[in-house]
Amino acid sequence: MILVNLAFGMLILAQIGIGTVGNALLFCHYVCSHFRRHRLRPFGQIINHLTLANTLILLWGGIPGTMAAFELKYFLHDITCKFVSYFYRVAWGNSLSTTCLLSAFQALSINPTNYRWAELKFRSPKYINALCILSWMFHLLINIIVPMRMTGPKNSRNISVKSNLGYCSHRFINTITESICLVIFTSIDVICLGLMIWSSGSIIFFLHRHQQQVQYIHSTRQTSQISPESRAKKAILILVSTFVIFHSLSSVFEMYAYLFDNPQFWLANTIVLLTSCFPTLSPFLLLKSDPHVSRLCHF
Repeated sequence: MILVNLAFGMLILAQIGIGTVGNALLFCHYVCSHFRRHRLRPFGQIINHLTLANTLILLWGGIPGTMAAFELKYFLHDITCKFVSYFYRVAWGNSLSTTCLLSAFQALSINPTNYRWAELKFRSPKYINALCILSWMFHLLINIIVPMRMTGPKNSRNISVKSNLGYCSHRFINTITESICLVIFTSIDVICLGLMIWSSGSIIFFLHRHQQQVQYIHSTRQTSQISPESRAKKAILILVSTFVIFHSLSSVFEMYAYLFDNPQFWLANTIVLLTSCFPTLSPFLLLKSDPHVSRLCHF
């Protein structure tokens, strides 16, 4: 078991390093674009908020998870445990909302202009940054219950503990409060994932239809050249699929840990590992899909 925990700790530590560097590179890329153009595009604004949320997930969730995997007990006090758990949940919720907003904005921007979408398509870029800030405020408010449900390992013996995560313990308040929290957080996940899948499907549909319309033009080019439509389609599919897969897997393990009292540490380590996968991989997927970065990589 010691070797298993050590392996989990090394994997989570690698995720923290790789993911933090990737998100920093992505953030710097769009900051440099802002200075070159003297204006940051709405897509770049969303990416900056996403990189911040992903970095906080890796730090607030990965570092305590790594220390717990290395069996460093009681390194978080009760107040620190509540603080870390709260901002970790805020960052994770905002990563979900921002990814949903990114997918929806791309669907709106690529949608052919008509009388229903023209006004929204024209005005939406002005409110992107405000929507991102509202997302942070919403999750800061909705997750205010999290500190009440978490306690430090030292205090876990004196209260009713539902599960021990290694660095913190999830306490059971009462049936009504737990049921309300479960309904609220599950509803947010279902709504965001549903909108993400729907908007991504819309993007794929419009790109596929546009590619069919210009198929003759593309056929006159070199066969080795990848069209922008194909590149965008592949990037959207990979990004959304990555998020949905890892989010679904981590949710399944979290539900299992919630239903069964005092799960083993390997389960808590697996949850941290799965939760950190998207923040680690997403910056590299977004950098790869950027045409400017892709051209630099070929030199």
